Amino acid sequence: MVYTVRKVRALAKASASISVRRVTKSDDSTWSSLSRENNEHALTVERIVAAGISLADREGLDGLSVRRIAADLQSSPMALYHYVPSKRDLLNLMLDAVNAEFKAPREPVASWRDVLTHFAWESRRCLMNHPWVGVLRTADPEYGPESIRILEWLLTSLLESGLDRKIAARTLGILYVFVNGFVAAELANSGRPAHFSKPVLSTGKFPHVARFAAEHTEEPDDQGFKRALTWILDGIAADIESQPPKKPKRLNTRK
Repeated sequence: MVYTVRKVRALAKASASISVRRVTKSDDSTWSSLSRENNEHALTVERIVAAGISLADREGLDGLSVRRIAADLQSSPMALYHYVPSKRDLLNLMLDAVNAEFKAPREPVASWRDVLTHFAWESRRCLMNHPWVGVLRTADPEYGPESIRILEWLLTSLLESGLDRKIAARTLGILYVFVNGFVAAELANSGRPAHFSKPVLSTGKFPHVARFAAEHTEEPDDQGFKRALTWILDGIAADIESQPPKKPKRLNTRK
């Protein structure tokens, strides 16, 4: 299935197709390399990124290559490099395009708990649709406009709900690790129980593990995700409530 991907917001203002200059330094920003040029070619950055996402969805990052994308677009690798200078740039653009799928709440969200709940479910939906995103995030990508948009909304919402900046950052870090880990288990296990050595368990030396294996743990599904998320949010709430109230700062009245 070929996914239709929303244009990267930073590129949406361009009325014509977009091509890019070749980048030689690995520390250059993907977005600073973009230049806007009118052209009549069939290739565009958006088509290349969409084809890359479609290929990664089917075969993962291991199956992703500029050569494969070029073949899908009936083009040549060198032609693609005119628009996307490197695979690193391609991956950055793919990640940002996928993050454009993140939907903000339809109604205003007032509490930090509702903000984090929405973030967790939306993040899980994205990872389930594009399993390779979790792997790519561990490779130190450059986060672009859509990624920054999401983080800005999260931080703004959490700060307006009453959390201070440090606690807001910590809660986002906790949720990030939880969602990525849960979905990774969900995709890898698909409800299959863990495989324990029957000869070892039959020795009777590990009765609790034997019972654990026989009863099977909770499957990583919607209900399991909801329950685990509730536990985490309850823990965050308890920690916030245990914090001593901050002393108001004294105003310096000296002239």
